[in-house]
Amino acid sequence: MSRGNPKVSNKIKNKIPITFNDIQLKLIEEHMGILGNTRAEVIRNIVINWLLTKKGEKNDQ
Repeated sequence: MSRGNPKVSNKIKNKIPITFNDIQLKLIEEHMGILGNTRAEVIRNIVINWLLTKKGEKNDQ
């Protein structure tokens, strides 16, 4: 299990189990070091970026 960022891990209230296929895992691993240092960090940052993008699109409509 990865340690992640201790500032973030202290604030975690819920863990959500999720499954990725081999292609998705490969894409996640290709972004390690860019979007985060662990799979969890990369996934978290992808989700946050997606949510922020969608929020911006909602405001533009």
